[in-house]
Order: sequence, then structure tokens, then C-alpha cells
Amino acid sequence: MDILVILFLVAGTAVAFLFGLFSISSLIERKLRAVFVSALLFVVFTGIWFGGFLVIHPGHYALAGAVLLIAVLALLFFLPVGKTKTQRIDAATERVDERDVIFARAGYRPGTDRYDAYYRMRPEKQEIDDKIRGLAELLSSGGQYYDPARSEYVASLFRLEEQLVTLVDGPVDSNKREVDPEEMSTVLKGMALHLGAAEVGVARLNPFWVYSHVGRGPEPWGAEIKNDHPYVIAFSVEMDYAHVEQAPRIGISEETALQYLHAQRISIVLAHYIRSLGHHARAHVSGSNYQTMLPPVAYDAGLGELGRFGYIISPRFGARIRLGAVTTKIPLVPDEPIQFGVQNFCEKCKKCAQNCPPGAIPTGSKTMVRGVEKWQLDIEKCYHYWRVIGTDCGLCMKVCPFSHPDNLIHNILRVGIKSSSFARSVSLLGDDLFYGKRAGIREIQA
Repeated sequence: MDILVILFLVAGTAVAFLFGLFSISSLIERKLRAVFVSALLFVVFTGIWFGGFLVIHPGHYALAGAVLLIAVLALLFFLPVGKTKTQRIDAATERVDERDVIFARAGYRPGTDRYDAYYRMRPEKQEIDDKIRGLAELLSSGGQYYDPARSEYVASLFRLEEQLVTLVDGPVDSNKREVDPEEMSTVLKGMALHLGAAEVGVARLNPFWVYSHVGRGPEPWGAEIKNDHPYVIAFSVEMDYAHVEQAPRIGISEETALQYLHAQRISIVLAHYIRSLGHHARAHVSGSNYQTMLPPVAYDAGLGELGRFGYIISPRFGARIRLGAVTTKIPLVPDEPIQFGVQNFCEKCKKCAQNCPPGAIPTGSKTMVRGVEKWQLDIEKCYHYWRVIGTDCGLCMKVCPFSHPDNLIHNILRVGIKSSSFARSVSLLGDDLFYGKRAGIREIQA
């Protein structure tokens, strides 16, 4: 058989296989639109490519042109084409006060000393915060997606987490073991993975990622936070795809609460183990007992990049992750931040912003915020919407093209997106074609 004919048949089979595989994967994911579109493309492509070959009997030039077209498109998709932008982080300018975090502000009750003290300090936030306080509490009967049994289940998980925050720190064994930093880094990463983490990394703790003052938790409100740990172990836990697909309904909150509990368990166990070796360590958990902001330490530890919606995108799981961290004095070997095309992709995509009901995610350019160039989320709009619907929404997590399952077809696309601007453009167009631009959730007004 002529070599051109063989190449033609191999190229056509490869493309048909990808369409077929995409259809099967979409069926497993229960994405009916993607199943239909990929199956249709499979039928149309195989009909034209192989049917045309059998009926028309194209000559060598036509066969060579068809094979060359497939080869060029494949090369453009996988070879470095265009510049991959990096996350710009200059010298941080100030630490964040945890008292300003929206979840802390939501807990300030009129008539209390804390309420009076905070709004003397931040009078410009009082009006919007009072408006939010006038709405139903999260997971309560006033929310749009309240479910008596499931909402109470989620609330019970969060209450349990609040009871565990006192376990984040403890006595350090007086018998201090000398450790090899490289070996200990490997050991601790292995333990985190064994405990259920999806990804784990180590970074030097940037002091500017540590909150300046206590805003939540059992520690004295307003107390200055002093954390002199030089290292941070950051990790992620995967959010179940099927539950994320239920966003913004109660299923997303069920998964959020469960994964925060998993992250809490992992970080508490790791910190306890490190202290048993005679080295200081503190877990940073929801509930809340954070002393450090998790997205920037996760970025420093190489777990992902910061996306348009303001949190970390993992190369394996996209936005479908929750984070945990342990800061420590035990000697470790830091990892490096990674870049895999997120900044370029988010510039073009905007799907999270287009699907955000309250318009909290910006559609425009980045701004410089305390030394970090990023898209600045309007947290008041975001949290206001949470209170309206009674869940933690998660629509941005759901619609992010990076959040598709960690399987062969999506991983092939991720390989191209990492280095090729052509792949990013094609993948974005494909995501719109196969999955649609909108999540199909009607906007709910307060």
C-alpha cells in the first residue's frame, strides 16, 4: 500500500478516535451536549474523510495536503507557539488584616463591642455589611436553595470543624530530632498524599502572606499575629466533579464542607507529627484558624496558578480544589511556582465572569493589589449572592474549562494549553462548542 495512503488512514483514524473518545468521556461526565456534538463530529468527519477516500479516490496531492493539514494543526497545538505569561508578583506592600475578611465581617453583630470597634476603624464598610447582615444566614431557611435535611447536614460539618480548631497547635516534643531537609520534604509530602491530599508542595513562607491581626477563631479578636515559621507545606484536596456540577445548589456546599474537613484532618495530623519530632508546626484550617492566606502560599509551593476568579487553578483538577497548609520550623526544601498557561487562557476565556450572577468577577484587565498583579474579585457582591441563595455558589468553579475531570482527553488538551497560544484559542472555542458558554442558571436578585 502507498505510504501516503497509510499516512492518510492513520491520520484520519487518530482524529476519529479522539472524537469518539471525547463522546465516551462526555457520556461518563453526563454532558449531553458534548456527547451529541462530539458524536456528530465523529460521524461527519469519518464520513467525509474515509467516505471521500473510498468514493473519490483522491490523488497523491490531495492525500498529501490532507495529511499535512492534520500534521500542521497537531504541531501548532503541542509545540510552543506564542509567549506564555507568568504571574507577576512584586515585593508585597502590606499584610492583610483578617478582621477585613468578609467572613469575619459577617460575624460582627450590631450592639457588640466588636461591631463598634471594627466600624470605627472601617466606617466605609458598615453600610454594605449591614445590608448583607439583613439577609438570611448561609444554609438557613431564607436561602433560595435551602434544603432542610441537606443544609443542616452541611451546617453540622462546619460546626464540627469549628470544634477542631483548638487542635491546630500544641506542645513541641523536647527531644528535637535532626533531619535531612530533602528527605523530610519527601516524607511529609508522602504523608500528606497518604492522608488524602491530591497535590502537595513546600515553599518558604512569605511574611506578607501571614495575616496581620486575628479576625476569626478562638484566639483574641484583633490580636497581632506573629508567625515566624520559615516554611509552609501547602496541599490541595480534590472536589468531587459530580457535586461541583450541582453548583450553585446545595450539593456544592456539601462537597465544600466535606473537603474542608478532609483538609483540616490532613493539616492537623501533619502538624502533630512534626511537633512530635521536636519542631514547631501549626496547622491552618477552616472553622476558622487561619493565620496565613492559602492561595498565595499554594502558588509559591507550585500547586497552581491564580485564575481570573481569584483562587488557585490546579494543572490536574482546575478550580475543583480546596487548600490546606501547615507552617513549620522543620528544615525543608522549597518547590518552585509553576506556569501552565493560565494567565493567557484566563485573559481570553472570561467564562467565570460571564456566568457570575452578581457580576463579582471582573471582565477587564488585572490590577496591582498589594504587590500582586491579579484580577480583583468584588468580594462583597460575591458574598451577598451567597447569602441570597444560601450556598457557597461555586458557579465559577463549575464553568472553568480547567475543571473538567482528570482523564485522557482533557489531559491531552491541558498539554497543549500549557505552551501553545493556538491550543488555548482552539480549546476555548471547543469548550464553548461542546459545553456552551452559559451554565444555564437563571440570575436571582436579592
